[in-house]
Amino acid sequence: MVELLVAIALIILLAGVAVPAGVSAFRSSSLAVSASNIRQLAAGGAAYLGENNYRFWPFRQRTKDGDTWWFGLEPTSSRGKPEGEREIDMTKGPLANYLPRRMVPDPSMRFSGKPFKPKFKFGYIGSGYNVLLANGWVTGTSPKAKQPLRYWDLKTPGQTVVFATSAQINTFQAPASPENPMIEEFYGIDDKERTVHFRHGGQAMVAYADGSAGFLPVAEGNRDGRSPGANIGTLDKKYLR
Repeated sequence: MVELLVAIALIILLAGVAVPAGVSAFRSSSLAVSASNIRQLAAGGAAYLGENNYRFWPFRQRTKDGDTWWFGLEPTSSRGKPEGEREIDMTKGPLANYLPRRMVPDPSMRFSGKPFKPKFKFGYIGSGYNVLLANGWVTGTSPKAKQPLRYWDLKTPGQTVVFATSAQINTFQAPASPENPMIEEFYGIDDKERTVHFRHGGQAMVAYADGSAGFLPVAEGNRDGRSPGANIGTLDKKYLR
């Protein structure tokens, strides 16, 4: 009996040491994945600008082939499918030739302590593109349609965010509900929608138009109150345009 009690005490002691170490390791790995994704997006975006007259890319375009998001094509065959079962072809889209074929899913999206709701089958990037640079959430395909901004239109490229860790709170699509708010991936940010994810110690990881990266806090008073612990809100407007 004494030996059993000693063994149990040792197990409890080791668990008390291992759990905090495991949490710390997970946070570090999550930060590393976010940093890698942001760096790849920043490098891909810079390469795109250099080959396209320094004009930013659309956030989303609707064509006969489907919805072309900035990160890939959602084919017409995917329309009507439940979220989480929709398909995406990352070999097509504005940044297709400038990004890896598959971004590494950010583990902090799924293990944020909140129920997670995926959109596509391919995984989750965990980052959003500044829609103000695209000149709208949906860009027309006609020659007269409003075009995305050019790099030279930015007054302070070193302060203008192009990409940021992103997510949103969903309360309106099953299995999410007002009583069961769920965190889900989201691919765009602006100065109104609460879609920036401040998941790294209460800060968002961002990439600026000049190629640099860093961390930014949530805009004061602009946190999503439906699930405060999820750390989702907006950036200060001065960083978006």
